[in-house]
Amino acid sequence: MPSACKVYELGEAGKLQLLREVLKAGVETVDVKLTLTGATGLGLKGVAEFAGGRRAVAFEVFSFRGRLYLIVAAGKRLARKVAARIAEVAGLDAREVEVTSRKISVLCEGRVVKLVVFEMVRVLGLRRVMLTGDAVSDTEVYRDFSQLSEVKYVVFEDENGALMGISNRFSVVAFSKLTGEELIELVKEKLIPLVAEGL
Repeated sequence: MPSACKVYELGEAGKLQLLREVLKAGVETVDVKLTLTGATGLGLKGVAEFAGGRRAVAFEVFSFRGRLYLIVAAGKRLARKVAARIAEVAGLDAREVEVTSRKISVLCEGRVVKLVVFEMVRVLGLRRVMLTGDAVSDTEVYRDFSQLSEVKYVVFEDENGALMGISNRFSVVAFSKLTGEELIELVKEKLIPLVAEGL
């Protein structure tokens, strides 16, 4: 089964201490219990447990290049709920991180692209185009649409052969066997440095 995560920005890195203090003893809201499972000088790890114990979601907060990032190991809707609760209890603003089409293209350079979704296509009558295949990035059609539109979502193989997808709203899906924690580590170590470049 695929594992997913979503990345948010919580503001300046200096707010990490505030968040640590707020979450240190654990926080319970109407629908979510937030518990820290680890803390270092540069970050926090925790779990968000939903009412009734029906679901537990790992999250990690860390500073990088002066900004504070939150990675939630869940799909878009659940991640949004966890991010909103964390931001709410600490008085912060959780904003989606945008990944430009250019950065997605750079990420895919030299890798095997299996699927790409283009939007804002500058071709009359088309709004969105999806290309899929064994090596989409090697085709002329891919190169043409790369010049005529923006990349919304792409699925590619990384250098270790892991199949993963990334959207322009920094949702990441691993189609290879990775735990939520492994996916968070991969996003933290490989994707955020690329995306944060130039912010």
